[in-house]
Amino acid sequence: MTELGTYLKEQRETLGISLEQIQSTTKIQKRYITAIEEGDYKQLPGAFYARAFIKTYAEALGLDVDEVFATYKRDLPEPETQPVVELSRRATYSKSTAPKKSVAKRWIPNIIIIALIFAIGVALYYGFQAFRDGDDTTTSTPPQSEVTIDEGDAPSEEANTPVAEEPKEEPAKEETVPVKKEEKKPLPVKTTVGQDITYEVPADDTMSVTIRIKKDASPSPFVGVRDTSLEGEALAPDHINASDPNPIVVKNAKTDVIRIRVGSIKGIDRILVNDQELKLNRSLLVQNIYLKKVATP
Repeated sequence: MTELGTYLKEQRETLGISLEQIQSTTKIQKRYITAIEEGDYKQLPGAFYARAFIKTYAEALGLDVDEVFATYKRDLPEPETQPVVELSRRATYSKSTAPKKSVAKRWIPNIIIIALIFAIGVALYYGFQAFRDGDDTTTSTPPQSEVTIDEGDAPSEEANTPVAEEPKEEPAKEETVPVKKEEKKPLPVKTTVGQDITYEVPADDTMSVTIRIKKDASPSPFVGVRDTSLEGEALAPDHINASDPNPIVVKNAKTDVIRIRVGSIKGIDRILVNDQELKLNRSLLVQNIYLKKVATP
């Protein structure tokens, strides 16, 4: 067993993740994961796949892959060297030895195309000029005839003057002032002991929890919600893959303490308890979040 395999196995067991869960998350067969943890790289398809499997495995545990590769460099399988293939005489045939076309043969097609474009342009220009000249000769403005208006038939100014209507007073509109909803401050952390973080939730009866996971989280975090402790009743299905239900919702849990086990806290968007957001501690990658119900003031 290598130091790298021992380290990866300890991290997996610390997160409480089984080999079946890692297989489901990474799509790597369980026997290959066991071979990586035991340092038996001969069971893997090859050195290239071994390094790729180790990288995927470390990402699923929320580890820094570059740091893992740098720390356990001596335990990594050496990359396979690619065989050198000699090219045949036909494949190494240089373009410089191929017969070159004469300058005249290369330029004749270009000259013909340019001449055709020029001829088309000249034809379009003279056709447009002829069309415009013909249109000018046929279009003329007819002479305007003078019209005299008898003053007796002209309408009077009084008849044409509109009578101004008095403006009607509109009833005054009552202004409504929108009422701003009071925003609740995030619920702060009460105590922190190692990976255990406790929040006190003011509630008289039940607790409802909503856990939103970032859609672009890579890898997708592991989330488990249970009553009181790890051995308690599961309040929602564990979230392992990105395809699992999101958000995780627990409604009206009749318990005094809810435990949320989170692997890779950076993949969590927010956690709401009774519609009140928790102020998350982002410094710990793996956390045991305890929601302790207290009487409302």
